[in-house]
Amino acid sequence: MVSTCKSVRNLRRFPIAAQRSAEAAAEEREQHLRTITKKRGSRAAKLSADASRRLRRLLGDDTWADLRELMQRERMTVRDLLQPPQGLTSSYAKLNKARKQKADAFLRSRDVRPEAIIAIATDYHRAISDVFTAGDNISPGFHLANNLDKWLRLSPFHDRALPWGVFEPDDPQDPHHWEVFRPPFFGFNFGFVPVRNDNFVVDRIHTLNPSLGDVGISITMDDSDAGDFDYASGDGFSTIAFAYVPPTTGLIEVLIDAQCVQGTHRLKTTDEWGWSNSSTGQRNFLMLDVLHPNVSEPSYAEMSAFDKQTDDDGNFLQENLTRGAHYFAQLFSAGPVPAGQSVIVCAGTRSFDASGTNDVSIHSTSDFRWFINSVEVRISP
Repeated sequence: MVSTCKSVRNLRRFPIAAQRSAEAAAEEREQHLRTITKKRGSRAAKLSADASRRLRRLLGDDTWADLRELMQRERMTVRDLLQPPQGLTSSYAKLNKARKQKADAFLRSRDVRPEAIIAIATDYHRAISDVFTAGDNISPGFHLANNLDKWLRLSPFHDRALPWGVFEPDDPQDPHHWEVFRPPFFGFNFGFVPVRNDNFVVDRIHTLNPSLGDVGISITMDDSDAGDFDYASGDGFSTIAFAYVPPTTGLIEVLIDAQCVQGTHRLKTTDEWGWSNSSTGQRNFLMLDVLHPNVSEPSYAEMSAFDKQTDDDGNFLQENLTRGAHYFAQLFSAGPVPAGQSVIVCAGTRSFDASGTNDVSIHSTSDFRWFINSVEVRISP
């Protein structure tokens, strides 16, 4: 199932010409995204169906049907045994272990090796990871304190603390001089695109306080009753927006200084059967988007990544970033903008999460929030 959610923009405070250009670019971008998303959903559905057919050929139709019936019956049995009052003193771990042993014994009785099922699932996860990719226009982000020399070299403004600095360019006649934009911002743009099969529920929460430079995105993917080969992805972004008039034609270059407010990767898995496995990834980015028809796509700086392949029960919490610390991204627009025409520049954050599972329940949550301290903009020399 593919669901393309139209992005939401507030650009009313900007020049009319810039608004029209931005709307035209955004509509073209959304059409392109719909095409990509439809292809991604079709490829994922085909991979899932192909893996299911391989499994049925391995087991045979009768064994496959009997196995699915056994699995459903054993789930219900465990649920009934956990009901009060007897369930209050029952051991879930022991009941769950007995359930898996019955399924393993069934496969042995039909001369089916669990390793053969695992091999099919391994091929599926490898293929599905090639479908759910975050794109190509990605560069690494930087922790400012650990890359201070690089930060100081990027702009003449960096010899002072930007919140209290003087933002007048050293040479205002230089067509490649930097301009600094800081809160309050008055425009914003956000959007979300989920892809999933019927067993997954994919959702998001956007954080947007433009006047504070406060942006965030939290994505959840939940599959409480995983089937043979389930899949899902969530792609969401939240950005502030401002207008910029290029003094000359060329690529827009930006330096984003952002403080991490929240940056957590969470995953809970439940191994439903002994041959089950899963693969889940979460990635977060700082991003630049120039809403102009000449600019083909946003640009991203990867800030945090989490990948977990597991065939077991688990609770995973990973926090790579330091809350309150400064990070920065150096990004370039994916196309030139013309001189003298006001364009709308968006800066913020994006998360791209994806999961493929074979009979492993998935509860995935990524939660990222950033304070956009400053955005420096120029036409790249």
